[in-house]
Amino acid sequence: MHLLFAWRYFRGKYAFQAIQIIAWVSVFAIAIGTAALITILSVSNGFTSVVKSLYADFYADVRISPKQGKFFSIHDAQYNQLKNVKGIKAISKVVENRALLVKDGFQTVALVKGVENAYGNINQISKYLKRGECAIGTEQTPMFIMGIGIEQKLGLMQHLLGDTIQVYAVNRSGKAVTQIGQLNTLNVQESGAFSVQQEFDDQYVFTNAAFAQYLFDLKPEEVTAIEIAVNKGSEDMVIKQVEEIMGAGFWVRNKYQQNIDLYRIMQVEKWIIFCILALIMMVASFNLVGALTMLVLEKQKDIHVLNAMGATQWDIQKIFLLLSGVMALMGALIGGGLASLFCWLQYKYHFIKLGGSSFIIDYYPIQPMVIDYFAIMLLVIIIALLAGWIPSRKAAAKIYERVV
Repeated sequence: MHLLFAWRYFRGKYAFQAIQIIAWVSVFAIAIGTAALITILSVSNGFTSVVKSLYADFYADVRISPKQGKFFSIHDAQYNQLKNVKGIKAISKVVENRALLVKDGFQTVALVKGVENAYGNINQISKYLKRGECAIGTEQTPMFIMGIGIEQKLGLMQHLLGDTIQVYAVNRSGKAVTQIGQLNTLNVQESGAFSVQQEFDDQYVFTNAAFAQYLFDLKPEEVTAIEIAVNKGSEDMVIKQVEEIMGAGFWVRNKYQQNIDLYRIMQVEKWIIFCILALIMMVASFNLVGALTMLVLEKQKDIHVLNAMGATQWDIQKIFLLLSGVMALMGALIGGGLASLFCWLQYKYHFIKLGGSSFIIDYYPIQPMVIDYFAIMLLVIIIALLAGWIPSRKAAAKIYERVV
C-alpha cells in the first residue's frame, strides 16, 4: 500500500509543473551518475583483466625461490622429486641476473633470464613474438630472445636478426672490478624479439640456462629459481607437495603471490574511483532532497486526509521514503540501461580507441561485473534513504499542522 502511494505520487500531476520538472531532473542526475560509475568501473575492470592476462602469460603458475640470498643449489635427486609431483605439467630451472649488453657503442643493462627448453610450456612468450623465433640456443652457441625495448636501447636494426651482442657480467671470483676488461665477456646472437608490455620489454632477455650459469660463474646445480606450470585445478596440491620437498627455506608462490602488490594496487585504485564517483553522486542527489521537499509541500492536504483515515506518522514517512527510493531506482535503471548498452557496443565494435600504438590492444577494454552493479545498487539505496529522510520526517510532521 505504501509503495502504491509512492508510485502514484511519482507519476501524478502537480499544481506546479516546475515540481515535476525538478523531480525528473533529480532522476536523470542519478541516471547520469549511475551510467558514469558503471562505465568507468567496467573500463577499469577491462584494463585490470588485460594486465592480469599479460602477467599470467609472463609469470609461471608456481615459482620456487630462496628466502635468503639470490642463488641456491638444487641437486638431481631433489629436482627429479619435483618432476614427479602429480599435477606438474612442465618444470624449468631459472638463472636470472643482470648483465651489461653492448652493441656498436650502444649499451644497456638487462635482466638475463636463463631457462631450459621446457620453459616454452611455462611462459607464453611465444604469443608475443614480433619477429624471429623462440630459440635460446645451447651453452656453446647461446642465443637471445630480447624485449623490443632492449633492442631499441642497443640501436639494433629491427628488420634484421642475428646481430652479435657483447655481454658483460661481474665475475664471482671475489676480486674488485675496476674496469670493463675484468668482467666476464661473451658474444651472443639475437634469435627473436618480443613485446608484452614496457615493464618486460625494457629489461628482459631470455637465453639458455647452462649458458647463464657459465656467464655468471655458477655451478651446474646453482639456480635463481625453479618455475613450474601446473594442470588446471591442481595448483594448491602441487604447492603443498613442493613445500614438503623443498623445506622451510624457500618461497613457493603462485602467480597472485608473485605479484601481490600489483593486484592490490589495482583493486585499491578501482575502489578509490568508486568512492570519488559515489561522492559526486551524493552531491548530485541534493536535487532529490529539493524535489521531495517540494512534493511534501504539494501533498499537505493528502497527508491530512491519510491521517484522518488512520495513517500514522510512520506510515506517512514510509510513503515519502519509498517515493525517494522509487525516484532513485528509476534513475539507476535508466543509467544502468544506458551504461550496459554503451559497454556492449564498445565490447562488440571497439569504437573508442586508445591513443598511440605501444599497448597490446588499440581500444579501451571493457568488462562489466555483477559485483559492480550490486555495489552501485546499494549506493543508490543509501542515497535514496539519506535524501528522503529529512523530507519524509517533514511530511510526517505535517499531521499536526492545520489544513488551511
